[in-house]
Amino acid sequence: MRFPKIAAATAVVLLAAACGGGSDDSSGGEAESLTVWVMGTSQDPLVEYFDNAEARFQETHPGVEVDVEFIPWPDAQESITNALAGGDAPDVLEVGNDQVAGWAAQGALLDISEQVGGWDAAAGIDENALEYGTYEGVQYGVPWFSGVRTLYYRADWLRELGHEPPTTWDELVEVSEAIQEEYDVPGFAAPTDFTNGIASFIWSNGGEIATQNGDTWEGNLTDPATVEAVEFYASLTTDGISPQGYVGENELVALADMANSELGMYIDGGWALGSMEEQAEDPAVLENIASAPIPGADGIAPVFAGGSALTVFTTTEHPDEAFDLLTVLGDEEGGKAYADVAGFFPAYPALLETPEYQEDPERAAAATQMQNTRFFPTTPRWTAADQDSKILPGAVLDIVRGGDAEEVLGAANEELASILNEPVE
Repeated sequence: MRFPKIAAATAVVLLAAACGGGSDDSSGGEAESLTVWVMGTSQDPLVEYFDNAEARFQETHPGVEVDVEFIPWPDAQESITNALAGGDAPDVLEVGNDQVAGWAAQGALLDISEQVGGWDAAAGIDENALEYGTYEGVQYGVPWFSGVRTLYYRADWLRELGHEPPTTWDELVEVSEAIQEEYDVPGFAAPTDFTNGIASFIWSNGGEIATQNGDTWEGNLTDPATVEAVEFYASLTTDGISPQGYVGENELVALADMANSELGMYIDGGWALGSMEEQAEDPAVLENIASAPIPGADGIAPVFAGGSALTVFTTTEHPDEAFDLLTVLGDEEGGKAYADVAGFFPAYPALLETPEYQEDPERAAAATQMQNTRFFPTTPRWTAADQDSKILPGAVLDIVRGGDAEEVLGAANEELASILNEPVE
């Protein structure tokens, strides 16, 4: 079938398709086609992107078609699991960058260490982001694009108050109190179920969540810098800066309040703007919502660089061609083009320093924030510690409810270390 073959693939579709790799040719020669699984839903700009990518790929692989299937994010787990069990499978697969270790541990991804080592473009990729695509020292994924969170604020209110966006914790409190006093709405939201936001406070104070020592993970939640940061984040609620309505909640509640002039500042990603447009009773409000880097203890806070990685699926019958396609999608040209149409940022720091990003008022803050990023522990067990057990959000919640910070974080640290060091199944 001629490119593009765009489908909102589901588990039913996958199970009905042919088994094995996504390529049409099983003879060991040049592939007739390669299949790419992209997470999300099809949109015209994305179709055009892949059309251009296929043309680039065919410059070195004439006649090899690129078939693209869009897998809705909620179906990703089941779809990849079915592919591992012998169902229809891709050659190149997009996964969340925080999921690389997990899928690698399950045998879904091919070791591409040697290919990445010989790929010139890899030298320009953010070093930490590239490292996040490894598991047990083996390269399984290459960063495709990144997205970061920033501080959203009411620019018109801050102008009227004579304040610039806060850059430190002290300024965050000062500006929040000024907003509360003048406009009778909360100045800042500090939801407790918000690992990404809490982590930025920890990292900005020189703290860590967990570090690896040899083959063992050690929790760092009892380190003084981490304790101080978590106490400060919790104090935003206990001191009345952030209202009780955000206790036990994530950032989605704050998003709705921000869209309806019921909040002065909160932390979220660039993808939140689309939701604000849907929820705003008065769309004109959005013209006054701007963003700035997240304030830290003494300056811009580091932030988790979310995003996706490109990988080669373990069952591909054409690993060399699959990696060649990966490089077309993920080099500076391909990575930037996809990031632009998808609303994210390329994984190449040098590109973020250009006027295209730094002088665009809608992207400048995130582009600056992208130059100060961190990553969560590179282990398949991080999902169990964070998403399943909610160790860090749970600790903040307990402190907000009156628990002693050192006692709460001591117990949380033991649980964190225990989970991170459990054998990977």
